[in-house]
Amino acid sequence: MSIKLSFWVRPSQKNQDKKTPIYLRIQMDDTRTEYSIGSYVPLSNWDKKGQKVKGLSQESEAINGKLDALKARALKIANELMMSGEPFNSHTLKDKLVNGLSKSYTFDEVMNEYLEKMKSLKGKSYAQPTIIKYKNTQLRVTQYVKKRYKRNQLFLYELDYDFADGFETFLKTEFNNSNTTCAKHYQRLSRVIRIALNKGYMNKFPFGEYKPKIDKTALVYLTYEEIKKIEALSFDVPRMEMVRKVFLFTCYSGLSFKEMENLTPENVISSDGQTFWLSMVRQKTKKPYKVVLLPQAYELIQQLKEYKSHIKKGHLLPMISNQKYNTYLKTLADAAGIPKPITSHTGRKSFSIGIALRSSVSIELLSALLGHSSIRVTTDYYAKVTDEIMIDGVKNLAEQLKKFK
Repeated sequence: MSIKLSFWVRPSQKNQDKKTPIYLRIQMDDTRTEYSIGSYVPLSNWDKKGQKVKGLSQESEAINGKLDALKARALKIANELMMSGEPFNSHTLKDKLVNGLSKSYTFDEVMNEYLEKMKSLKGKSYAQPTIIKYKNTQLRVTQYVKKRYKRNQLFLYELDYDFADGFETFLKTEFNNSNTTCAKHYQRLSRVIRIALNKGYMNKFPFGEYKPKIDKTALVYLTYEEIKKIEALSFDVPRMEMVRKVFLFTCYSGLSFKEMENLTPENVISSDGQTFWLSMVRQKTKKPYKVVLLPQAYELIQQLKEYKSHIKKGHLLPMISNQKYNTYLKTLADAAGIPKPITSHTGRKSFSIGIALRSSVSIELLSALLGHSSIRVTTDYYAKVTDEIMIDGVKNLAEQLKKFK
């Protein structure tokens, strides 16, 4: 293990007294870091070759004494780390020089710390499925470290671009994960690392310019004509008929499956008995959400009241598990002659594209109707204009041009 310590000044930086800061650079094998030691010197007084301050003045001797002490302390810390067997690099030496002999955190420690916070706020800020996903990411990281590094855990200062890139390769080769799944794991991993960075457990974000690949998937939605096909259906089996109406409610309200599951009668309000509002907190953004219900959506709420046996106490709609719901939706699509893979989320997309955008609703209004955290979320997601909307738009433009003539 090679350790090189060197002092230098940065002429481009000067304080009010026209003095430049002195830096300590720590080079260890393939890692390098540096920091200002807090001392300043006139550029003309710096001995670049000797890496010290020129002259025999009291100030010069004081600074040179500090440089010698820092170098001796750095070498002492390096020897102690080598004797302990604890893995370290240039960033570790810098940490201990700046912050003293502070604790070096492992990834498992900061992940467990974050998981404990999530568990304490379960049902308030975090849902159980989200906690499970973070646990799964922790498990995959542990498996990756054991396979590649032959160890049980890594310290935060050991993480780098190569770690993130190798983690993606591991997920794909060992578990056949898609680009999207790998990106989700990286998203959770990097979130925990950024929290550790903000808490001062590390000096910089370790993954640099690393960006996971994300698959571009086509938006699956129903056109208004396809929604009308489902409206025209009728089933003798009560549960199938219930699922049909619940799905139509999604198409006319834009709510997600979880939001429909959490709806209560108190969420539907009205001041005049004619216009009905949906007032709630969005499941994903945790922000207040208030929007006028379409008449079709309000009528479906009334129709769904007859399925009392499937309505949980204190809730508004009759719901079954997401897995069973998706199974019924496949049957629903077949019965309507719709050759699309309909899922619980298709209804929300159908509301935004098949109904709202097709009806020339502005992107600002659509963002409000969907309860997005910002208009940018809406524009990013629906940046691709569908063929049907483009055709309608061009037809309307042609009609307007005729009027000009």
